[in-house]
Amino acid sequence: MIEEARKILSKKNLNLNDYNRFIELEKEMKTDYDKFEYSWLSEGLYLRLPEIAEKVGNYSFIKNEDFWQTLKVLI
Repeated sequence: MIEEARKILSKKNLNLNDYNRFIELEKEMKTDYDKFEYSWLSEGLYLRLPEIAEKVGNYSFIKNEDFWQTLKVLI
């Protein structure tokens, strides 16, 4: 699952489907190491939110409970 998260993040252009799948992958992380690595990848996704928001038209797509919970580890 962590490999799929990496592939999403490595895409040249992210879209809302990529964001949603990335968020869903968090629930599939089983080991502590995968959870830790996912949290680092989440920071990369956070940096690319403007790219997705530009396509969506705003930031209303952000799932606060799902995404922000992961980022709290990094802040």
